[in-house]
Amino acid sequence: MIMKFYQLSRADRLTWLKQAGYLTDESEQRLLAQTPLAEAVLSAMVENSLSEFGLPMGVADHFLIDGHEYFVPMVTEEPSVIAAASNGAKRVAASGGFQTVEVSHLLKAQVIINGVTNQVSLTKRLTDAQSAIETVVIEAHPSLQKRGGGLRQIEINHFADGYSELALWIDPVAAFGANMANTIAEAVGTYIQQALLKKDEQVLAAVLSNSGEKMTVTVTCQVDFTQLATAEFSGQQVALKIAALNHYAALDIDRAATENKGILNGIFAVGLATGNDLRAISAAVTDYLCGANRPVLSTWQLDQHAEVLRGRLTIPLPVGRVGGAINSLPNAQVSLELLQHPSVETLMSIIASVGLANNLAALRALVTNGIQAGHMALQTANLAIQAGATGEEIGWVQQQLNQHQPANLALAQQLLQQFRNRG
Repeated sequence: MIMKFYQLSRADRLTWLKQAGYLTDESEQRLLAQTPLAEAVLSAMVENSLSEFGLPMGVADHFLIDGHEYFVPMVTEEPSVIAAASNGAKRVAASGGFQTVEVSHLLKAQVIINGVTNQVSLTKRLTDAQSAIETVVIEAHPSLQKRGGGLRQIEINHFADGYSELALWIDPVAAFGANMANTIAEAVGTYIQQALLKKDEQVLAAVLSNSGEKMTVTVTCQVDFTQLATAEFSGQQVALKIAALNHYAALDIDRAATENKGILNGIFAVGLATGNDLRAISAAVTDYLCGANRPVLSTWQLDQHAEVLRGRLTIPLPVGRVGGAINSLPNAQVSLELLQHPSVETLMSIIASVGLANNLAALRALVTNGIQAGHMALQTANLAIQAGATGEEIGWVQQQLNQHQPANLALAQQLLQQFRNRG
């Protein structure tokens, strides 16, 4: 791991990553050139395409996950997100790194039936037809079976007002699998409507579920007290404050919402960089929190005997490393290259680890110097740009703003004029 990676120029960072084996020559040149998407790709990906919408792409360093080092690609418009991820990861890496506890990657497809008057009878018919349903699944998507995936579990659930559900739990292998789940659900829905349902029973809908119930990952870490200390507070004091603030979030949903947002800063940034569906992640996290015993995603607990702070994050992550936009977006492919072409389970662990790293950095800042100190030092670059600074002007105005707190747009404009008057 190199030191002060953030101080290198963009070109030097790309050169270093290429020489270290994280990027090919082609990917380095693509990122240097910032090649836009081809017209045909744009038109194929969205209706009524106009152009691309650019967001900054960077990497967070210092990540040690299950014994492997990673430079993690992140796409975000907020200056502090990547800095916070690297900050948290560095403290965790010095204490042993992140560990994956458990990963599951099963997608749910639903066949929803209404008009059910005899739940016992419907259950028997569906149960007796399980072998036939399995055959329909295979025939609907034969390539999935060949890749080692397919149907893993069938559930029959009944609800009030004459509704029932046939739940199909599918292993989509390396993909998130939304399209294949829809294809399978529709095929099974057609089969049971024609072969099994009676009288007023009707297939109301056949579609994937975005619950993420069995597409979850749990990661843990420990942080030595020595890695948390500041000039004003001992590491033990900081650890105690972090654990207390996290405990408060478990009691107060308003605080929990903000803490969860900090976790999702990292989760979404890596999800976007790898071409994954942020709406699916949002829906799954919402569903998970509605059913959880606590409103905050993470847990931080003090271990006084070992002199460490222990962190844990369980989160649903409906993601893939192939399919959809992942295959269509060149920079998503570069992101996976940077991550050394991980399995989908490893990708889930990486994304969750970034979320926990962002969480640690935010909590540590909150209980020590406050969140604004770090945020504003990075936000000043945006103020310089908003003031009209370009090229070398941005760096000079940012440096001056960081020395003249509180910074604001009017001050940025004044400093920019000073710089231009000097020329």
